[in-house]
Order: sequence, then C-alpha cells, then structure tokens
Amino acid sequence: MPIGLRNSLRLSRGARLLFAAGTISLFTTTLLLLPVAQAQNAAAPVPACTPAPPLLQMIRDPLLVNALDKRMQAHPAWLAPDGATTLSQEWLDGKRKDWFIENQREGADMIAAGVVLKDHALVGRGLLALEWGFKRQSKIDGGFPESGDAFHSVSVYLVDVTSALIALREAQPASRSELPRMNALIPHVEAAALWLLRPEILPLGREHDNPFTHRKWILAAALGNAGRLAGNPHLTSAAAEFAKEGLALQMEDGENPERGGFDVSYQMVDALQGSRYYTSLQCGRDAQLMAEIRAMLARTCQWESRRLLPDGSVDTTGSTRILKEKTRGGVIKKVNYPEVVQAFVYTSEITGNPHDHQIAERMAASQGW
Repeated sequence: MPIGLRNSLRLSRGARLLFAAGTISLFTTTLLLLPVAQAQNAAAPVPACTPAPPLLQMIRDPLLVNALDKRMQAHPAWLAPDGATTLSQEWLDGKRKDWFIENQREGADMIAAGVVLKDHALVGRGLLALEWGFKRQSKIDGGFPESGDAFHSVSVYLVDVTSALIALREAQPASRSELPRMNALIPHVEAAALWLLRPEILPLGREHDNPFTHRKWILAAALGNAGRLAGNPHLTSAAAEFAKEGLALQMEDGENPERGGFDVSYQMVDALQGSRYYTSLQCGRDAQLMAEIRAMLARTCQWESRRLLPDGSVDTTGSTRILKEKTRGGVIKKVNYPEVVQAFVYTSEITGNPHDHQIAERMAASQGW
C-alpha cells in the first residue's frame, strides 16, 4: 500500500506575497500532507543529520563529467544567434504548431557542463538560451502565456534552470564573469515560481499532475531551489509540501506510481529531482524531511536496480509511458539514461552507498559512455 496512507492531512496557511514588478498580491494556495500524526512527531527524536552535499559537488562526479559533460562540450546543442533552441526556432518559423518554454532548458545543460569544465563560452551559450526563454515571460504575472501545457512546462523549465544557476553560484569566484547575467535571471526565476502558486493556476495544475509521482519532485526541486536562489521562504515552504506528497505516494517496495502503474525511466526522475531538492535543505530546519528523502532515494534505486539487465541496461517491460508516448519533438520516448545515471550517482553521494554508483557505472557502460 502507498506509504502515504499512514499519513494524516491538514491544511497549511496561505502566505500573502508581493510581486514587485506588478505589485500584485499573490497567495500560496492550500498545500497538502504532513507526515504522521502530530502527537507522534512531537515524541519522535530528531534523526541524525549530515549537511547536504553542494549541488556542484554532485555534478562534478568524474563519471558524469566523462559520460555527459564532455560529450555536451564536444557536441553542444544547436542555438540560433539570439538563443532560440531547435524546437523554439521551428515554432518561430511556423514548422510547429505549439511551443513550450521547456524547449529552452537545453541552456541549463550547457551551463552545468560549462561550469564543471570551466568552459566560459559554453556557460555563455547556456545563459543566452535561458535569456531567450525569459524574454517571453509575462511582466504582469510571471507566466509564459505562449507556452503549451504551461503549468508542467514552466516547472520543467525551472527545475533545470534553478539547478544550473545554483551550480554557477557555487562555482564562484571561478565563474564571476557570468555573475551579473546570473543575477539578472533570478527575479525572473522567482516570478515564474510564484506564478505556479497563483490561486487561479495551482489547482488545475495539480489536478493535471496527479497521475505522475515524478511531477511532485519536479515541483519540490523547482520551488525549493527557486526559493534558495531568491531567498524566498514562501517558495521554500511550498516546496516542502510537494516533497511530502511525493514521499506519500511511494509504494512500500520502492515503486513510484506513474500513470496507473510503473515506468522504469520516470521512476528515476523522482530520485534525480529529489536529490536536487535535497541539496536545498538544512539540518537545523529539515532533519526529519531529509531522513525521509534519503530513505525514498534508497528505495527508488533499489526498485530500479532489480530491473537491471546483464549488460547494464534497464528492462522496460511493463512500463506505462516509455515506448508508448512521444516527446515534445515527436519521437517515441525511451529510457532517459543520462537522467537515470545522474539519479544513481546523486543518490550514492547523498546516502553514501557505493553500490548505487556502481550501477550508474554499469548503465553508462551499456550506453558506450
């Protein structure tokens, strides 16, 4: 049964927020799920807590540098001179009916690789892609009115953008030349995160996201790291509630339900984004939540490792989404091995379990990395 059935519910207070660009009053809407009964929590001892590793430390893992970052450096994604990615440019050219702000998240991958490899030109290209995306942001409410599937697309964009900008910030002073451009993006990040919580946006977005456990962790990481960048405690609080929802959905065997079943690729998005969110937490404030997330990460990876084939690839049999659905670009979804490998590496870094890193190595080898 889902672990969350053991949890009790209560409503949290909405927080009145002021968005300076439009002096618009925003309210975080009611968010759900606190773990276990309050009486039990009051009696429970605070778990031992080791500070979360910096995000930059996790992305600098040698396996990821060789498998992902050096490949990105050798073959960077195409960008138009103004920063539009391939899918965005095809939309501008009338070749695609719909546009999604997440199309620009390739810039975040460039920034992360550039930071790790100290490639300032690559960081600059990534920032250009993000700047192009934020130029299409509404100055009134912080949303992206042209984007399809806006709630999910904005959250997907933000989760990668915030991770890249945090890595760039943690790389100071080595990346001080990019600091002004990074700082200029933070108000846009904060406005987009607040847009997700607007009372006319959040309820419908949550309803649409409900069949997908991984989207709880995307929202947790996007909001948590946006709050960290902007110093906004309201975003931090909202992120924690989404994390608790994600924890409540995990099955006892470690399965993270996805569209009425399981999916071996999306399973590991929970670990990837849960790990990114984890780096925003603090022992003095979040020790209990950190302990629960560490357990979630371990169970998630254990579930996935049971589906490992002898060659290091993953058995996709029974998955509800990959090999059935199409990406935004119109191709059939397959196992997202870059994300799966990152998830195992990050989990190993957080939990201290070398076995998860060994699995990541086998997976990378299966892909010729």
